[in-house]
Amino acid sequence: MIDELVRTLGLLPHPEGGFYRETWRSSSRVETPRGTRALDTAIYYLLPRGSFAAWHRVTSNELWHFYDGQALTLYLLDESTRQLETVRLGRDVTRGERPQVLIPAGILQAARPEGDYTLCGCTVSPGFDFADWEMPRGEDLAVRHPEHAALLRQLAHPG
Repeated sequence: MIDELVRTLGLLPHPEGGFYRETWRSSSRVETPRGTRALDTAIYYLLPRGSFAAWHRVTSNELWHFYDGQALTLYLLDESTRQLETVRLGRDVTRGERPQVLIPAGILQAARPEGDYTLCGCTVSPGFDFADWEMPRGEDLAVRHPEHAALLRQLAHPG
């Protein structure tokens, strides 16, 4: 199933983990403190069992959308308040899952599928640019936030 989704949707490996493909990049442009960016962008994002989206930060707002598979747990760390929030992205709203989750600009985030796979989408505004993306080392995060050290190390890529 995973190979079929990757092939059919034309997905590529993502540096955070899993697979993705950009599906939309607005032709409208907006000025940001980091330069001119597309007004918004969108991707497909697939996380198979055993994978995760490593801790990362985007300098734009990111809206996650659930499409298929099983729920996804999103971990959100606001470094200014040191608060860690866990949200489930999925279709079963009667069990607390949400079909859309907004990650405000600058919040550290990581994600892990709860079943065989999660197919979702992410819309970023102002549009995504890898120059506006950061994937800190887990050890650096653990030093800054010892109260969450185990999870920070667990959901970080080495290096």
